[in-house]
Amino acid sequence: MTSAKLISPSSIGHFGIRTPPEKFDSMVRWHLDFFGGRIVLQNDKAAFIAFDHEHHRLVIVKDPGHGVVTEKHAARGIYHIAFTLDSLASLAEKYEQNRALGMLPSWPVNHGMSTSMYYHDPDGNEFELQVDNFDTADQAVAFMMTEEYAQNPIGVDIDVDEWLNRVKSGEDEAAIKKRPVIGQRLSRWENSIYFKAPEDA
Repeated sequence: MTSAKLISPSSIGHFGIRTPPEKFDSMVRWHLDFFGGRIVLQNDKAAFIAFDHEHHRLVIVKDPGHGVVTEKHAARGIYHIAFTLDSLASLAEKYEQNRALGMLPSWPVNHGMSTSMYYHDPDGNEFELQVDNFDTADQAVAFMMTEEYAQNPIGVDIDVDEWLNRVKSGEDEAAIKKRPVIGQRLSRWENSIYFKAPEDA
């Protein structure tokens, strides 16, 4: 067995989603809006979407055999996919753009190492828009090693109206990014202003 370092990818290339034919158009439209994307290629079987320099970052496949998972919170598989924006100002502007398109976040939260907003597409797939709360990855990891994070690895829910006012007021982003200390929170639904526990929903 070689002792050389295992090869890692240089970047994430793209991800793929399957959807039934009746959802295809709404899924394509939603993802174009969410990512500010463009169609690279679309035919009767798939749509390839790009939003940066890559030839495509997403492919949506029209699959008549696709079965929708109804209990997402209990399903195996990919939980969500996160995408990073450069600043809270960008996240705030994107929130307002999404809101104008009828898309509201299901979970705005300060995780500590990031400020995030989670959205669900028409099939219920979850996507996170995040802004790093620290200047470096080392600082974020150091925060994740603290007792505060051990007590609350989930985060603190954000009151979006209050948060939006703070961001748009010109307040220092570092102050807005600082996560409040609320004590223990070990699940997404515990101490939440947005959720009931799945069994109570």
